[in-house]
Amino acid sequence: MSSASEIKTPEQIKSEILAKIPEFKLMDDTYMSAFFNGRKDLIQFVLRIIMSDDELVVTNDKTQKVMKNLQGRSITLDVDAILNGGKEVDVEVQQENSGAKPKRARFHSSMMDSNSLMPMQDFELLPETYVIFITSHDYWGKGLPIYTINRHIEEMDMMPFGDMEHIIYVNGENNADTPLGKLMHDFKCKEPKDMYYKNLADRANHLKNTQGGREEMCKIMEEISGENVRQEKIKTAVRMLADGSLTFEQIVKFTELPIETIKELASQLASITA
Repeated sequence: MSSASEIKTPEQIKSEILAKIPEFKLMDDTYMSAFFNGRKDLIQFVLRIIMSDDELVVTNDKTQKVMKNLQGRSITLDVDAILNGGKEVDVEVQQENSGAKPKRARFHSSMMDSNSLMPMQDFELLPETYVIFITSHDYWGKGLPIYTINRHIEEMDMMPFGDMEHIIYVNGENNADTPLGKLMHDFKCKEPKDMYYKNLADRANHLKNTQGGREEMCKIMEEISGENVRQEKIKTAVRMLADGSLTFEQIVKFTELPIETIKELASQLASITA
């Protein structure tokens, strides 16, 4: 269990971020979130290449969006985008194959669904969804630039199931002289000057090499770090509540969460175990 003394101060977090800035690549999820924060134009540019759709329009976006289920299991979407027609896209970067397992993609997809409908809304109102994993390695090992997963009905000549759920793996090892290959090259670049795409290079140069950009990146990444700390505290509180040996006041002391949050978590836990 982490003690309060082990939680880093904002000054320590900022100092660590500044020291790491030269090494950041778009394959680093927190940097990617800072990079695309508030930049629908850049998210749209990337998605048009990945999804081979020059008409695609991003109408809304959010980085590091937290989604929770009733059991308290949460996920944080690196980039969540709403497209024309209401389609929703979750973009994740995965440095290691362990983070790109199929059941993780399934869970992300299910969480997007569970957060889409209000009570009593018809299931037909579920949006078309895409979970996109950009992986450092060729996860499926077949040398393809991209792998698209959709459901089909086997006994009906592989007719599409029609649930409008899609999972896409983008092979980060792809270095082909194509728009997607160049994009993957840029996702692995530390130096803005080495990037193919000027709009991505300009954003990287701003964040890495200007005072205002570094301050912007520190602010965003401090917020991300703070939310990550909060989520870890919530996980600790849930484990303590499940154990049942501590009072609410003791859990507040250990986690530094408001007692109202502890009571809400206890109520959710009770409804699950009832």
